[in-house]
Amino acid sequence: MQGPHASKGNPFLYNNSIRVLCNANTSEGFNPLKDVSLPEIHLFGGEVSTKLLSPPPDNVPRRYLAFFAGGMHGPIRPILLHHWRNRDSDFRVYEYLPKGVDYYSLMLNSKFCLCPSGHEVASPRIVESIYAECVPVILSDYYVLPFSDVLRWEAFSVQVDVSDIPRLKEVLSAIPE
Repeated sequence: MQGPHASKGNPFLYNNSIRVLCNANTSEGFNPLKDVSLPEIHLFGGEVSTKLLSPPPDNVPRRYLAFFAGGMHGPIRPILLHHWRNRDSDFRVYEYLPKGVDYYSLMLNSKFCLCPSGHEVASPRIVESIYAECVPVILSDYYVLPFSDVLRWEAFSVQVDVSDIPRLKEVLSAIPE
C-alpha cells in the first residue's frame, strides 16, 4: 500500500488523521482543510547540484522562455510534448535530453520551468526550479501546493490550466518581468 493510501485500511484513521504528504492530490482524498502538503524533492546522492547553488547573476539574460525534460507518464506530459516538443525555439521541451545537454544548465538558462504532473500530481521540478531561480509553471490538476496555507505561490510561480497548454507561449509571454 502506498503512502497516500496507507491509512485506508482503518477508515477511522483515514477520516480523522492529519496526513502529511508530498503527493497532495485532492482527487485521491487529500483534504487541504486538515492535511499538510510537503514539497517533493529528489536529491541525487543526498546533495543539491552545485550548479543550482550558484545561479547566474541577475544581469545575465535567460536564453529560453520555458524548459521541461521528463518521461511521458501521466495524462499531462503527453499533451505538453505534443504541443511544444521541437515546435518553438523559445521552448526547450524534451522527453529525453540530447546527449551532452545538461538538465540544470537548461533550467538556469530558462525564465520559466515547466512542472507538469507525472505519475503523481507533485514534481521535484518545483523545488529544483526555485533553486535555479526559474519561475515554476505548475501544470497539474488537483494539486495542493506545499505550505499553501502560508506561502503566496502566486508571488513566485505560475499556475496554468492543463487546457491552456496549447496557449502556453501566449500565457507566459504576457507575464511582466
